[in-house]
Amino acid sequence: MKFNKLNLISFIIEALLTTKALTKANYRPVVIWHGMGDSCCNPQSIGGFVDTLQELLPDTLIYSLNVSDSESEIVERKNSYFGNVNNHVDYVCSRLHEDDLYPQLKDGFNALGFSQGGQFLRAYVERCNDPPVYNLITYGAQHNGVSTIPGCVNDDSNFCARMKFLVSTNVYGSFVQNNIVQAQYFKSIENYDEYLEKSIFLADINNEREIKNPNYKENMLSLNKFVMIKFEDDDMVIPPTSSWFGWIDEFDELIPFNKTDTYKEDWLGLQTMEKQNQLDFINAPGNHMQVDLDFFIENVFHPYLDELIDDGDNSNDDDDDDDDHDDNDTDVEEINKTNKNIKSQNINDYLDSFFIKVQH
Repeated sequence: MKFNKLNLISFIIEALLTTKALTKANYRPVVIWHGMGDSCCNPQSIGGFVDTLQELLPDTLIYSLNVSDSESEIVERKNSYFGNVNNHVDYVCSRLHEDDLYPQLKDGFNALGFSQGGQFLRAYVERCNDPPVYNLITYGAQHNGVSTIPGCVNDDSNFCARMKFLVSTNVYGSFVQNNIVQAQYFKSIENYDEYLEKSIFLADINNEREIKNPNYKENMLSLNKFVMIKFEDDDMVIPPTSSWFGWIDEFDELIPFNKTDTYKEDWLGLQTMEKQNQLDFINAPGNHMQVDLDFFIENVFHPYLDELIDDGDNSNDDDDDDDDHDDNDTDVEEINKTNKNIKSQNINDYLDSFFIKVQH
């Protein structure tokens, strides 16, 4: 994940902060889910972005997610490759409901998902959504899945060779489905029936199976906006149109999102949301996760995050009766400091040992 023009936008941030200093700012909190190979607080990627966003939204909770209680960066990076995504989503549902976060999130927050974190946050909306998401913003997500392992199209590294081996031999096998994150949103064009039967994650959250979950559609319709951002030169998400909920046929011909069965049958409410002006599609410059901050501020921050709300909209009133949560004020700075307490380690040894175990 690369963030460009950090120095060039400093004057924009300063101008924004000067304006906001004139009044007590009250913004919706932001919850972020990172992408593949990243962690919540890496200063070279998500961590640096969180710091910038914190400057833009002073005194506002910016919470970057982990999917376990570990404070080790290697564990979190490992979790972005290995594990059961359903368990990760369950962890996030529970984490956002805990007493140190829930009081600030209970009146709604903006969710920002990068790459695979986009569809994972959508799963949170569909399956939990308590506390509720206001705007769901996804950057380079794989909403309709991938037809090859992300980042491995023209890559012959040992990692990609091993991942391709797993996909080509047994992508829908129980062990692979329960242990390889990217396999859980892999959609086979040639073996769609097997995908429907054995995919443990994507086929479910996309409501593609014969028996539909009405809660998924209902929760999606509760969003103010569902914002899907696609990178113009994306060569990691294959097909790139998946970021806009599109797909391809067996001849690699593009199927726009409004021509898919998901849209036409309204399995997730996308057709209804479009009619109600709840869907926004944005085309961002650059390759996968090359986030231009000038573009982000103009096209994402201002329209969806930079919204002052009334004091009563996101406050903890003394009259609120919540048996499950303590309504004492939560220290935003303390949460953000704790959220950044991540230790850096090397993941390569773990990757090697895992693939040795898989292939034997």
